[in-house]
Amino acid sequence: MKTDSSNDAKWFKDHLKGLIYGQAIGDALGLGTEFMSKSDVASKYPKGFHSYSQIYQDRHRRRWPTGSWTDDTDQMLCILDSILDNRSVEILDIAHRIQSWAKIEGKGIGQVVKMAVSSEYFLEDPHAAAKEVWERTAKRAASNGGVMRTSILGAWEYSSIEKVKINAEQVCRITHYDPRCVGSCVAVSVAISLLLQRETDIHKIIDIVIQQTSEYPSEIIRYLQKSREESIDVLDLDEGLNPMEQNCIGYTFKALGAGFWALQHASSFEQGIIKVVNEGGDADTNAAVVGSILGARDGFDCIPYRLVTELKNGNTLDERVDRLQSLLIPV
Repeated sequence: MKTDSSNDAKWFKDHLKGLIYGQAIGDALGLGTEFMSKSDVASKYPKGFHSYSQIYQDRHRRRWPTGSWTDDTDQMLCILDSILDNRSVEILDIAHRIQSWAKIEGKGIGQVVKMAVSSEYFLEDPHAAAKEVWERTAKRAASNGGVMRTSILGAWEYSSIEKVKINAEQVCRITHYDPRCVGSCVAVSVAISLLLQRETDIHKIIDIVIQQTSEYPSEIIRYLQKSREESIDVLDLDEGLNPMEQNCIGYTFKALGAGFWALQHASSFEQGIIKVVNEGGDADTNAAVVGSILGARDGFDCIPYRLVTELKNGNTLDERVDRLQSLLIPV
């Protein structure tokens, strides 16, 4: 692994920009197949799904203008904007921004986040509020609402895996207290931090991720092992949308598995994103995680021009990239 001092500013900005745009693009494209089974995707998009303009306009999808990202990236930007304004991870400020977003916009908000932000003491002690929600739901729900927004925590303080891990844990627990959710956030954030440190040995990245998540449920390792398989079918990303299946839509480890599968098997940003969204399931979240990881791996310049220019409000991300880079590598 190269040291921080070897990071060329141009390379770093390209990969930081790739991370942020990658998340938004994956999210926006994934909306097109969200909550569809793989067979539904094939039926709705017989020639394959690959562009925003194809998005099937049903009651769910028409709520967003074509090319728009959803709640996954909205919440990531709550975290990013808080970091930019405070120059640190401030849990109460992030909680305030997420609650404000939920009240003013809130389109696509998940049930766990909705219950957490509705707690009367959420703004005073969001971790306690999230824990109460987790216990009230019998500790069953391990939804992906934490991991879908965690990508930026792999960038902030990226040179210290220990700090990245702590930040991911603390921010996840603002709404998602389940250790499966927390472990997923640590895994993705640590992987992104290593990519931004210019680590290119994917096996080494996964080994470090396993080490850093060792205190979390061992199911993380099982999904990381599944992600090594050549065929993405092993992840069964649309599980729960086919007859006689247990409902696993929105499960945090599905998004985790998709991200690490793409890291190991996607030959390019576009190939990885397109492959994952055509699997259906909770596709916008899965693709948001995949997009952030592949964007950090490959860089912004490797993202197809059409996916960038057709992303609605994508230009609002540029200033954030510049501000974040200046905090991470002073110029």
